Amino acid sequence: MNNIDDEEPHYLLDSNIVSEIIKPNPNFNVIKKIAEHNSDCAICAPVWQEMLFGMYRLPEGLNKKYLENFLMDDVHENFKIKHFTEKAATIQAKIRANLEKLGKPTQKEDSMIASIALANHMVLVTRNTKHFEPIQEVSELQIENWFE
Repeated sequence: MNNIDDEEPHYLLDSNIVSEIIKPNPNFNVIKKIAEHNSDCAICAPVWQEMLFGMYRLPEGLNKKYLENFLMDDVHENFKIKHFTEKAATIQAKIRANLEKLGKPTQKEDSMIASIALANHMVLVTRNTKHFEPIQEVSELQIENWFE
C-alpha cells in the first residue's frame, strides 16, 4: 500500500453498509466491523446524497424524524465525507470510457463512488459487489463485503 497518512480513513462505506446500523435486526458482522474500524471509515458525498434522498422522500412522521436524527447525529458526526474531486473526476472518466469500450457501461453513481475510493486510496465496503465488479476489471478498485 502507498504511504498513507494514518489520519485518513482507509474504508469508504457504501450506503447499504451505513444503513445497516439503523436496522432493527442488523447484520452482526457489519456492526462488528464498523465498531472495529469506526475511526478508519468514511462515506462519500454521493452516498450522503443517497441517504438524505431516502430520508427526504419519507412522509412526515416518527420514522422520518428518527432517520434524520440518525443521519445528522450519528452518520454526519462520526464519518468524514469524501468529496468528488478533480482527481476522482479524471479517474471516473477513464473508468466509464474503458467500460464502454468493453461493452459494459456502468451506473454513473457507482463509478463516482468507486472513483472517490480510488482517488483516496481507500477500500470500498459494499454489499453490492456485483455492481462494482466491472469497475474492478479496468481499475485497481479494492472491495470488501462486510456481510460475509
